[in-house]
Amino acid sequence: MKQSDEDKLKRSLEILQELKEARGGSLLDSHRVMGNDPNLINMFLQQYVNCNKKDISIPKKYRELIVMAVGMATGTETTMKVHAKIALDNGAAIDEIFEVIRIIFFTCGVTKLLPALETLGDLFEAIDVPE
Repeated sequence: MKQSDEDKLKRSLEILQELKEARGGSLLDSHRVMGNDPNLINMFLQQYVNCNKKDISIPKKYRELIVMAVGMATGTETTMKVHAKIALDNGAAIDEIFEVIRIIFFTCGVTKLLPALETLGDLFEAIDVPE
C-alpha cells in the first residue's frame, strides 16, 4: 500500500530530498517507506540533523562505532551493517570494530554476539583453520 494523498506525497518528497542531501546523496528503503507519512519522515529528518549535523563533538569514526554497538545490542541488522561500514570508511580499524564486539559480548552476551558476527560476516573474512 502506498500513500495516495497528493499533498502528503509532495511534502514527503520534499522532505526525502532534504534527507538525501543531509545523508550525502543516499536513502535507505526504510526512509522511502517512512515517506508514506510526511510527519514521520520529517521527524526522522529532524532527529538525523540534530544527531549528525549540529553541535557535533565526537569524531565521526567513534560516532559510527557507537551507533554500530547500539545496533548490535538491539539486534538491528541494518544499523549494524550500515554503521560498521561507515566506521570503516572513516578510519576505524578491524581491532576497533572487534573491541566493540567484545564489549557487546561482555555486556549483552552470546545471544547478541553470534547474530552480530553473522550480520557483519560480509565485511570480515573468516580465519581458515588447517585440518
